[in-house]
Amino acid sequence: MTTPKPPTTVNTEAQHTKATHQAIALLIGVTATVLIPLVYLNGYNVLETIVTALIAGIGWVSLWLLRSGRITTTQTSLFLVFGVMTAASLEMLVFGSVRAAGGFLIVAAVAGAGVFLGRKALIASVVYGITSLGLITLAEHRGLLATPDFDVGVKVWLTHSAVLVVVAVLVFYSRSRAQAAYQQQADELALRKRTEQERDRSMERFGRIFRTSPSPMVAQSARNGVILDVNPAFERCYGYTCDQILGHDDRVLWAEPEQRAVFLQQLIDHRHIHQFECKALRFDGSTFDAMVSSEMGNDPQDKLIITTIADVSAQTAALERLQRSEERFAKAFNFSPLKMTITRLSDGMFLEVNQARDPVQGLRRNDLLGKTTLKTGGWLSPADRQAFIEIIQREGHVSAYETRMRHADGQLIDAKMWAELIEIDGEDCILSCFVNTTEEKRREALLLGVAQGMTGETGEAFFGALTRHMALALRADVVVVSELSTDQRVHTLSVWKDGAPSHNFAYDPDGTPCSQTLSQPALCVHESGLSRRFPGESPLLGMKAEAYVGRSLRDQDGSTIGVLKALWREPITLTKEMEALMSIFASRATAELIRLRRDREIHHLNTTLEQRVRVRTAELEKLNAELDSFAYSVSHDLKSPLRAIDGFTRLLGEQLEGRLQPDEQQLFERVLVSTQRMSTLIADLLALARVSQGTMELVHTDLSAMAEQVLKNERARQPARPLRWHIEPGLLSPCDARLARIALENLLGNAVKYTRDQPDPLIEVGRVPGTPGGFFVRDNGVGFNMAYADKLFKPFQRLHMPSEFEGTGIGLATVRRIVERHGGSISGAAQVGQGAEFRFSLERPRDPAALTEPAA
Repeated sequence: MTTPKPPTTVNTEAQHTKATHQAIALLIGVTATVLIPLVYLNGYNVLETIVTALIAGIGWVSLWLLRSGRITTTQTSLFLVFGVMTAASLEMLVFGSVRAAGGFLIVAAVAGAGVFLGRKALIASVVYGITSLGLITLAEHRGLLATPDFDVGVKVWLTHSAVLVVVAVLVFYSRSRAQAAYQQQADELALRKRTEQERDRSMERFGRIFRTSPSPMVAQSARNGVILDVNPAFERCYGYTCDQILGHDDRVLWAEPEQRAVFLQQLIDHRHIHQFECKALRFDGSTFDAMVSSEMGNDPQDKLIITTIADVSAQTAALERLQRSEERFAKAFNFSPLKMTITRLSDGMFLEVNQARDPVQGLRRNDLLGKTTLKTGGWLSPADRQAFIEIIQREGHVSAYETRMRHADGQLIDAKMWAELIEIDGEDCILSCFVNTTEEKRREALLLGVAQGMTGETGEAFFGALTRHMALALRADVVVVSELSTDQRVHTLSVWKDGAPSHNFAYDPDGTPCSQTLSQPALCVHESGLSRRFPGESPLLGMKAEAYVGRSLRDQDGSTIGVLKALWREPITLTKEMEALMSIFASRATAELIRLRRDREIHHLNTTLEQRVRVRTAELEKLNAELDSFAYSVSHDLKSPLRAIDGFTRLLGEQLEGRLQPDEQQLFERVLVSTQRMSTLIADLLALARVSQGTMELVHTDLSAMAEQVLKNERARQPARPLRWHIEPGLLSPCDARLARIALENLLGNAVKYTRDQPDPLIEVGRVPGTPGGFFVRDNGVGFNMAYADKLFKPFQRLHMPSEFEGTGIGLATVRRIVERHGGSISGAAQVGQGAEFRFSLERPRDPAALTEPAA
């Protein structure tokens, strides 16, 4: 197949050929025109002048024909070539010899024919030239021509030069054409190579697309419909393997042959089909909804049909579900008892309105369709609508949106709106429904007024406000709130009658509707005939009542404590709203009555509390004094017998010295140790009793100096022990100096005792940071287990074995008694093997003027 030349290439070549023709024609015309006067003036034959003029005319005519475009360039070339050859033959005849310059012109003309004209024209020019030269040669040989003048001159030179120039132009043009043809062939070869590469890449891409496409694809022959190839998606969708389906036609893929016939006819008519709906048949016999698109190729040598199948069963099912959903929505919308509308978001125009009664505006469906919400009073102002639009655009829906609308009669109606942003035919719309909340607002305002009216009121004032607001809310003639006393009589707390407060009274509930009310937790209702059923009720109130509603007031344990009732002179019909209001007022009355009864109990307890406290305090003080006296007496009275036991035991030991066996001697020593321990216990008990007796004398005490003195005394008793301490200076506290010294001696003594196994014992005394009046005693001794910390300050309770550390367990109990007498507290913390810390505080006295100067 020859690749056609691009139009631009053809046009450029034609222009170049035409320009070359014009240059040759111009050269011939100019050269021959210049030769005309030379030939004429040199006295040559007149016929030579005419022939020269003929050549010039041929050149100029050719140039005019080329520029005017009256004939084609090829026709002009024929005229120029054969005209010049004819003129050259005439010139040789006139000159009288074939050796004239005309021979060169014939050669040049033939060369031009070979360059510009086709093969036939070239052969004709050669034959014409040979014939002319042959005839002229024959004539010259037989002497039929004039005698030639072989003198040379300017004419010969110009003629030969012009011929050379023309030949040179022809050669150059021929060479240019050859180069252009070569370049064109090279370009065509490169283009064909690129085209083939692009075709190969396209085929590769198509193959990848065909194989990896998620949609089933089929390649068929357009001549006979035979399936040539299928992709893996086809195998998965239809259940056929590639080997099973290749070589067969597509009839096995159609569930309905009629659809296949329609499909083929449309494909033949239009050569392509887009999304043809049909039923497809799988290998297992099942069918599915399919969308088929096919394209028929235009290559006459290899006509293919490429088909793409899409399984749209899911989409079809979804569409059916959508249609059913739309039907359900339409039914729900049209038959809903609530007023529902669909409005356009952009301008609020009503697009659809259901047939339900309009509880808000009282407008019919035809009153709304085609109109906007602003025009129909759905929004009172554009600003109100814009605020709503901003919310629904941001949230997508609104629930219980409170607004106000204008009724058909001009009244303003309170309403709540529920709305959802939806899309219909690509346009945003609002689905809305409304409820009238005017009555609800009225009830809320009523309840708010009741709540505000009773806010801050207690006791009798509260019950007065409650009966007043309840009478207004229920439109009752009389409202009474009463309390049930222990003697089962009813005592009124507040009576509101005929718009004014009335006097309180007490009565027996028997024979009145209150007896029923008190016996049941629910409402007691008599809508009419009260005076006939309970004739004793009217005299109590000084009026004839026909209707009654009451409710018992009950405590948290369910016992009845009062009653709330309302009465009317005329029969009534009890509504749900009245029941709700009655429950609210009864709940508030119950809460206030319970609070009032609790206040009475608290007031009674408060009036007797101080007396009970004084009596109990006196009893405790007397008991403590007796206990301290008993402990002191017992401890003191035990000393004499104990000293006698110790003395007689020592005397007996001296008398029997040397006569006792080792085990007997050990028994005597154990008796002496026990008497010594008993003596220590008695001394500690006496010390504990003393710190609980007597009057404290509070003075400003320098605890730093006192602790320093106590530790120096401890070092003096154990001079061989290494002992270091650090005491923070300026530890001042208002306390009893004697008791404070006893407390420090016990705390620091314990610190010295429990650090004796430390190679570098350290005891610290200081102020607890952030705790005014708080101090600490810290050591790096053996510590103790915090699991037993609750035993620290109990008498005779020890956290270490006597074999490890001596002691009676009275020291810390004594410290706690001293601290508590000062109004302070003490606590201990420790880790086993890392020491212990005790923190204590002494409460400052209320009267600093009663304190004396610091004591050490």
